[in-house]
Amino acid sequence: PVFPFPEVPMPHRSLLFDLYTDGVLDAAFLSSFRPEPLGPEAREIVDAFRALSERFPPEELEARGRVPEEALAEMGRIGLFGMSLPREHGGLGLLFGQYLGVVAEMAPVDLALALTSLAHLSIGVQPVVLFGTEEQKARFLGPAARGETIFAYALTEPDVGSDARHIRTSCRLSDDGRHYVLRGQKTYITNANYAGAFTVFAQLEGHRPGHMVALVVERDSEGFTVGRDMAKMGLKASSTAFLRFEDVRVPVENRLGDEGQGFRIAMSVLSYGRLAVCAAGVGLMEASAEAMAKRAASRVQFGGPIGRFELVREKIGRARANAFVGRAMVELAARQLEEDPRANVAVETSHCKLFCTTRAWEALYDAQQVAGGSGYLATNPYEKRLRDFRVATIFEGTTEIHTIYPPLVVARGLGRRLPKRTGGRVGALLSGIFRRLPAFPVTGVGQADRALRLARRKARGFAWRIRAALLRHGKAIAGREFLLRRLTWTSLYGYGLLAGALRLAALARAGGDTAGAA
Repeated sequence: PVFPFPEVPMPHRSLLFDLYTDGVLDAAFLSSFRPEPLGPEAREIVDAFRALSERFPPEELEARGRVPEEALAEMGRIGLFGMSLPREHGGLGLLFGQYLGVVAEMAPVDLALALTSLAHLSIGVQPVVLFGTEEQKARFLGPAARGETIFAYALTEPDVGSDARHIRTSCRLSDDGRHYVLRGQKTYITNANYAGAFTVFAQLEGHRPGHMVALVVERDSEGFTVGRDMAKMGLKASSTAFLRFEDVRVPVENRLGDEGQGFRIAMSVLSYGRLAVCAAGVGLMEASAEAMAKRAASRVQFGGPIGRFELVREKIGRARANAFVGRAMVELAARQLEEDPRANVAVETSHCKLFCTTRAWEALYDAQQVAGGSGYLATNPYEKRLRDFRVATIFEGTTEIHTIYPPLVVARGLGRRLPKRTGGRVGALLSGIFRRLPAFPVTGVGQADRALRLARRKARGFAWRIRAALLRHGKAIAGREFLLRRLTWTSLYGYGLLAGALRLAALARAGGDTAGAA
């Protein structure tokens, strides 16, 4: 067996990866962590989105099966397509954490409408922000911020999903060296029929799999076809379609980064996309907890409100606790990306994606359950939220992928650090098993410090177990999925405890709301 996920060289900082492989912890970064308030500008965007949703109600957009042009134009006017883009290029310049806070507020209102701006900002145009030249930024970001050019991200293909290294769309440099000639197909592309530009990933012909380029393909390019929107279970107002490239000539000026850097660009950008999906999940967990609490107080059965029943209170408490931890995990990963936009947060964002999507789905189910028969009616938001969010456990990496992915990332990192000789490798792994991890921060908040001590034990358990697993299984660890799942959840619980404790301590010191932390 071989590792199913390719190695992606990412020289930038990583919190968990560095802790597990090198025993290094950035205590100063952790100690400085504070939850990011939305701020007045972000609040204005949320209010504007709510007003937009009143003008274009979710049920009407769903019946239409698309967002009308006048709604897209209004989204551009109120800044929904430029929230996180730099001010110098016409955006609002929100910090990434603030942008995610806006996503969390928008998701319960209408996730299908929110997805149009979310997909544009988080993955569509983000490659230009991270890897574009100054000329490319000047050319593309202004129209993107105003909503004049909506972006889409094109990686997935009919026969290739999670195994993105082996996409079949290919390109070659033209004889005159002025264009890339692109051919192939993409599918399930969000914003396809709204977009004026597409960030497309293609294999460079004549090179090994994974040697890719990232190209900005403009909609009016000759030989480029966008299919009809696909009928879907949910998110019906969002656009999802098929793309076909038949010898499309893309100017070399539209290449992002260097030749061969495309796969790295794709993987880096997916971290932003995962966190946006997670933020939506957090918002839906919080909305579900609030809906359950209201229902539990108002619905009377057996002589009293149903909120007195333990099984109902359990559902409310679980949603609140998971929302608190999920928000903390997302905020901590977002802060890493704010400090270093190309930070290697693959493990952290994978943990966020697994936790926030599965726990949000649970909260949505519970909210419908507490609502009883009325929860099954389409006149209430429960069934639409379930349908809209169902895909969240599938795109941006399936639940199954994220259940095994983090230990394999760490295993690859350890493998790069081991001596080539067998004896040396065994010795290095054994010494790592007995290595002490650095101390975690002390916050002075009793409940938070207890959680931090437990987080350190979880991290220690993961660090020695991954080395023991490599000693026993070597590269065959890739096929030991039950073992990988146990390792993933050990690390995830540790990260959740770490993030939750830091958020709790920061809120306690500031006198903020710590509901859900218990």
